[in-house]
Amino acid sequence: MSEMTKDDLDRLGAKWIDRIKTAEKREEHWCKAAERAEAAFLVDVDGENAKHIPDFNILHSNVETIVPAIYNSTPIPDIRARHNRDDKIAKEASDIIEAAIITTIDDSRLDAEMEGVAQDSNMAGRGVIRVRFDADVEEIPAQTQVVPMMDEMGGMVEQEIEVAPAQTITSNETIYYENVSWADYREGPAKRWRDVPWVGYKHAISEADKKRLESDDVAKAYADEPDADNEELDVDVWEIWCKETSKVYFVIESNSRVLSVMDDPLKLTGFFPQPAPVQPITGTGRRTPVCPYAVYQKLAEELDAITVRIDGLVSGLKVRGIVATGAEVIEELASAGDNTIITAGDLEGLMAMGGIEKAIAWWPIDKAVAVLRELYLAREQVKATIYEVTGISDIVRGASNSGETATAQQIKTQWGSMRIKKLQRLIERCVRDVFVISAEIIAQHFSQETLQKMSGIQISPEAMQLLQKPLDHYRIDVESDSTVRADLTRMRGEMSEFLQGTASFFETMAPVVQQSPKVAGPVAALYSSFARQFSLGREAEAALDQMVQLAQEASEQPDPAQAMMEAQRQIEEQIRQFEQGVKTQELQIKNMDLQIKGMDVKNRAQIEAKKVGLDEDRLTLDERKAEVDAMAKMVEMDMEEEQQRAVKFGNKENANV
Repeated sequence: MSEMTKDDLDRLGAKWIDRIKTAEKREEHWCKAAERAEAAFLVDVDGENAKHIPDFNILHSNVETIVPAIYNSTPIPDIRARHNRDDKIAKEASDIIEAAIITTIDDSRLDAEMEGVAQDSNMAGRGVIRVRFDADVEEIPAQTQVVPMMDEMGGMVEQEIEVAPAQTITSNETIYYENVSWADYREGPAKRWRDVPWVGYKHAISEADKKRLESDDVAKAYADEPDADNEELDVDVWEIWCKETSKVYFVIESNSRVLSVMDDPLKLTGFFPQPAPVQPITGTGRRTPVCPYAVYQKLAEELDAITVRIDGLVSGLKVRGIVATGAEVIEELASAGDNTIITAGDLEGLMAMGGIEKAIAWWPIDKAVAVLRELYLAREQVKATIYEVTGISDIVRGASNSGETATAQQIKTQWGSMRIKKLQRLIERCVRDVFVISAEIIAQHFSQETLQKMSGIQISPEAMQLLQKPLDHYRIDVESDSTVRADLTRMRGEMSEFLQGTASFFETMAPVVQQSPKVAGPVAALYSSFARQFSLGREAEAALDQMVQLAQEASEQPDPAQAMMEAQRQIEEQIRQFEQGVKTQELQIKNMDLQIKGMDVKNRAQIEAKKVGLDEDRLTLDERKAEVDAMAKMVEMDMEEEQQRAVKFGNKENANV
């Protein structure tokens, strides 16, 4: 931080507190709705919103139903190189980051915070999680040594020189996650998350923490002014990350005093140490969230009014009666135990009244029971309307109607889960962005020793050098559906359906590939698109990618059948030429026989010698023809063996899939 005066710091602190207040004013309506919802959810009978606590707490029921449905399992990071996946160094780097993140989250530290995000987002309308980095820092001063040197006059003087520069050594690097309460978070005005200029986090800190946060430059500027908050046990401090200046400010809310100004500590691509807040209900071009409870608050109030009436009627539904004078024995009889006989002094008079039935009159409750029955029915109808508005069908809540058919329940599951899936994807995207931030911090700020300890991988210098580069050449994601543990029965059904579809697909396509091996690549790509409709997990998807690549490479190779047919054609052409040559030689021999008859002995001997040579050539041609015939038979045998191997390969591929 450049040197700032006290006046500069006062203006800076006042500016940021004013921005915080403006942000609170901008979201005032939502904040009030969120406060009422939080009071209802937590049953805060001592808070300012105690009057808003309902008798029938449908909000608590809904939130407790939705949260485990949208996040109930530790996510699994999936980090791969975007391009050139065969690069061993890139794969090593991605494996290191992935293993380090798994080590960071394997103690359920992330789970607890993400459950808080899911709860805040569905209770108040906004869930925030931030990523923190911590490490032990050791400052090693520069080492100097006094050595004798000759001055300009030729004399010897002693001079101190630096033999080792100052060093900053970090160790025990760690990442942890923090769910920030919706009430302790503010952000600057913007229509989209990428345009948000600043974010702020509110902390209640002690005097010791305040001194630890205060930087030396700020303390020096305020040296002559006493701190008015010194006597307070706790003070509220805003930690503000400003994207425009790439600085972090710590400002006390009560007096706008600046505690510290820090340069960008994490060097993240998006600057902010958090992903976009999870807001289930938003409007295009608006960043102000909407409290989900406000959507059905009127219905909840109606439900609560009906419940209050039911309570009143139930409290008045008592069995009460009066007895006639002289029939006091009935009171004694009403309190008698089992197998007890009561003596009546005037049994004849009691019978004269018409018996016990006539001697006692009961308080009428028939009307109250009828009204109570209608109120219970009305409450169920209001609940059904709330479930329709919120998308929480009875099948999603684990309830069922025995009178419904299996098809009806399946329809409810399908459409109910579709609305739930939107919230699941919001949480999954938030986790993915958390992994992106974690990966950047690990690559930039973790030492090689820490990375080797966390990943269990012996890191090569090339991989460590690659980690220092921006991670935009990696795809950082969450393994499909790893944030939501699927129902075991449904998962088995989907897997059975997948295997049946796979068997049917390859049974249909195997003859096509055997007929024309060049279509193996497109067929594998078609199967891959079919298989990805199922949530198979990272390993299965990697196997699919490998299968498509191998099939594509195989389809680019020359067709063995066509190559063999071409070789056979060439051999047959050679045989034809050889046969033509033999016929030509035979014709020449016949002509020579005719010429011999009219020649003398000398010439005849020469011709006979030439004839012998022609016979030898003929024998050579016959041998060549026999060799060509044998070669043709070998080619035919090779073709048959290649076809058999193709059939076996197709069957093996089907078995593997």
